[in-house]
Amino acid sequence: MATIQSETDCYDIIEVLGKGTFGEVAKGWRRSTGEMVAIKILKNDAYRNCTIKNELKLLHCMRGLDPEEAHVVRFLEFFHDALKFYLVFELLEQNLFEFQKENNFVPLPARHIRTVTLQVLRALARLKELAIIHADLKPENIMLVDQTRCPFRVKVIDFGSASIFSEVRYVKEPYIQSRFYRAPEILLGLPFCEKVDVWSLGCVMAELHLGWPLYPGNNEYDQVRYICETQGLPKPHLLHAARKAHYFFKRNPRPDAANPWQLKSLADYLAETKVRPLERRKYMLKSLDQIETVNSGSVASQLTVPDREALAEHADLKSMVELIKRMLTWESHERISPSAALRHPFVSMQQLRSAHETTHYYQLSLRSYRLSLQVEGKPPMPVMAAEDGTPYYRLAEEKEAAGMGSAAGSSPFFREKAPGMQRAIDQLDDLSLQEAGHGLWGETCTDVVSNMMAPLKAAITGRHMPDSGPEPILAFYSSRLAGRHKARKPPAGSKSDSDFSNLIRLSQVSPEDDRPCRGSSWEEGEHLGASAEPPAILQRDGDGPNIDNMTTEAEVSRVRSGYD
Repeated sequence: MATIQSETDCYDIIEVLGKGTFGEVAKGWRRSTGEMVAIKILKNDAYRNCTIKNELKLLHCMRGLDPEEAHVVRFLEFFHDALKFYLVFELLEQNLFEFQKENNFVPLPARHIRTVTLQVLRALARLKELAIIHADLKPENIMLVDQTRCPFRVKVIDFGSASIFSEVRYVKEPYIQSRFYRAPEILLGLPFCEKVDVWSLGCVMAELHLGWPLYPGNNEYDQVRYICETQGLPKPHLLHAARKAHYFFKRNPRPDAANPWQLKSLADYLAETKVRPLERRKYMLKSLDQIETVNSGSVASQLTVPDREALAEHADLKSMVELIKRMLTWESHERISPSAALRHPFVSMQQLRSAHETTHYYQLSLRSYRLSLQVEGKPPMPVMAAEDGTPYYRLAEEKEAAGMGSAAGSSPFFREKAPGMQRAIDQLDDLSLQEAGHGLWGETCTDVVSNMMAPLKAAITGRHMPDSGPEPILAFYSSRLAGRHKARKPPAGSKSDSDFSNLIRLSQVSPEDDRPCRGSSWEEGEHLGASAEPPAILQRDGDGPNIDNMTTEAEVSRVRSGYD
């Protein structure tokens, strides 16, 4: 058993939790306190030196935050020797991706998604007060603290990619956020702010419900194409201002067209890159509203419970989708802010309480809400158990949903006139930092086009639930549990801005920061920020291999680590 020592403490390394291109994460025993900790160990070289400096700078800015109230990981100390850098953090249980994997990617019910969303929004609101953008929010960076004692209590980790508003600079190619969760303003080359994190959180919420990423683009072109096919084209003025619009869009040849821009077709992409695009979506949604119809069998198939329980769950799901729609907007100034999202009816449970307060579903939701805000050091509130004795926060109660969704189952895009620019970005997307909890996606994809919603419609007959419109297309199933690929090192001459000192300065103030949106009473208190009291309801109730030459689906796998 190895031992490492700082100036003030000594740590015994118990086991290595994960390894990656840039270093490893180890579980250690802190001799001075007897507590188990997580030690992030990185090689001591010039490249990682910049990354470490940036993360330490952000952690220093956050030193005044209460990690329990702000839902961010507790940082203990930093030290180094001639060969390694060491960052010591509190030891958390597992990240959301590992939790999904452990539960066979069973979709989470809306009440658990709310519990997670509430805490991450509180973290983002606190970071905004410090003018910090996290810039890499994804399931791997949202950690469960202690699922047994405090179900779905989470903390945000990994501030190595974070940025401070006052220090960001204008640059043509800001490279932040993991691709699946990358905001449109980053994809298109537009000014950005803390709302890039709100976009990422919206994608995470959808993924927890779908059991599969909402927009799993193989490269930035696919990422933009997926968003366009679900949410429509961005408005012309955005594309006129977007620095990277010509990578993904072209001028509409029709002079009378409503939009002077159109998305480049798959044929255009194939002609420019000589690589056939891949389809990696499980669900091909024609609108974000269709999220409501996917995996909703958990609502409709529970025929043994009263209709009011199913209606309460359905209403909660509908409210969640409305919040996701507010988070996933092309224009950042139209996107809801973290503090406003904390007052959305889905997060505050305002709507659920007013219409379904007497339901068992509401009581479970309220208990989950309270446990997530449990302050460490106080005895945890008792956990309500299901009829079979299983704690309610376990996924055993969603067995029907597991039956529907558990088996979730190219070359960079660039212009000839701008050689290498977009290629560099997509190559960087394939880097892999396989820290603890990171996993890989399956290699084998079998096209299975089917109408999976027919049984759902039959199940809910007579329940008078509103129709959510056209059904999404089930694109394919794939194993998410494939073996690992060897991670590659950054390509020589990479243009990655490792210390993120060259980002776009964001000086504009969005409308939501100054005033609430008209007609949204729950946003009236937005200016109070995350320090506001919890909702009244609580107070009253006391990436891997090079894919440049790959042309078949079987040769490409999904790497869920680092900037994939």
